[in-house]
Amino acid sequence: MNSLSQIFHAARAESGFAALGRHRLKLVSFLGTASAGKLTIFDTDTAPVSGTYAQSTTTVTVTDVGHGLSTGDRVGICFSAGTGGNAQSGNYEITVTSADTFTVTMLNSDTITGDPACLYVAYTPAAGVTPKRHIMCKNVAASDTFANDIKIPNEGFIFSNGIYVNMTNLAEVGLYYE
Repeated sequence: MNSLSQIFHAARAESGFAALGRHRLKLVSFLGTASAGKLTIFDTDTAPVSGTYAQSTTTVTVTDVGHGLSTGDRVGICFSAGTGGNAQSGNYEITVTSADTFTVTMLNSDTITGDPACLYVAYTPAAGVTPKRHIMCKNVAASDTFANDIKIPNEGFIFSNGIYVNMTNLAEVGLYYE
């Protein structure tokens, strides 16, 4: 990808969409609705999985029935707000505690309850495996119905698997990428 690459534009007014393959994201534009919304972006070639979570001290316990993951796998995860706040979204190594739960360790101690939602992508690290990653989560206030642009400086964000966008209560999301 060089300075002469063609810039593509994808815009959707749905729950989510993907631009698969290697890309460089340059700008994200979104339009909210009368309800509070959320924009979540992953570097993945598979749809994110939903679960719930709680945090006690620095341990976040994620519940997803039959998740199929193993200790040492890595997740890119976006946490929604619960009672007490929300855990720090990011990319983490997990510890499996049961067939339905796994944990990640946060830097900061907190107490979050109420079974808030989370959305994640997972992979098993190995030679030649391209990581699936959380890139960003953006909460959008209710009635934020004007155009919002997030310009990514310099060379933009490089996606190895594909750009996957998940939308909640957003009227439209547009991507500008090469």
